[in-house]
Amino acid sequence: MAISGPILVFLAGGVQGGAVVHAAYRRGYPVRRLVRTPHSPEHPGIETLQGDLDDPESLALACAGVAHLVLQVPTGAPADMVARARAAVDAARRAGVRSLVLKLASASRPSPCAEPSFVANAAVEAVVRAAGIPAAIVRPTLYLDNLLKPSARADIVNYGIFAPPIAAEQRIAWTSAEDCAEAAVLLLERDAYGGDHRIAGTASVTGHELVGLLSRGVGKPIDYRAQPIDEFEEEVDRSMGSGAGRRIASKFRYFAEHPDEAADILARPYQPSPALAGFTPTSIQEWISRHARRFR
Repeated sequence: MAISGPILVFLAGGVQGGAVVHAAYRRGYPVRRLVRTPHSPEHPGIETLQGDLDDPESLALACAGVAHLVLQVPTGAPADMVARARAAVDAARRAGVRSLVLKLASASRPSPCAEPSFVANAAVEAVVRAAGIPAAIVRPTLYLDNLLKPSARADIVNYGIFAPPIAAEQRIAWTSAEDCAEAAVLLLERDAYGGDHRIAGTASVTGHELVGLLSRGVGKPIDYRAQPIDEFEEEVDRSMGSGAGRRIASKFRYFAEHPDEAADILARPYQPSPALAGFTPTSIQEWISRHARRFR
């Protein structure tokens, strides 16, 4: 096993970072959680530190004594994301961190374009690649965990509707936070660096096929409604502040305007790779079975 010391997990108070913490802990590795809020729940047997990517001193303390890290940069303006990624890798390099996995929040387009989230992802990747620390990248298609966000779950529970800002006919090989976390820890464990790993599900489904599986899994009818992107943008602005909606909605506008590229980014099922030999994505049915009680 290549893991030779503690693993530091960034944004560990959230769904995606929390999944990495649990994946590493289940495999018996020492884990240090870096959380932004002092009220983040403690986990017995897991070290928790408060810190922020905008606070270099907290990053230095967090990186001290760790051997590996799993880095995720919160979604924001490209310049902010780059600055935060640079702060994290600078702290890691000074602390002698041995390796890292960059976990992106969403899929990236392989060639340059002007869409802000793809620009930001590419710039963050460049910072990590230039850091001089052995690194691998994990990127998802779209997370099934989006169904568990409070607003989405409320719509499913109360109204029997799942309404993301994506056309019903768009095929997606949905993945999960747990699968991406498992992939990240496996790459650390196997000392498998230099790769770029697209994590997707085993099946590519339309929106109506997805809610059909969800309906059967939870025992009640659920409909799919593609939320207008303007409406989605306004909703995000109300919950996250003015300007956030436009930034987050831009990726969905890109998918709507470039269906061929959306299919390439989102629709292709998982393709096995030597670095992740033996890794099997969770099926949509299995994921629904695990979480079905939360939709009732």
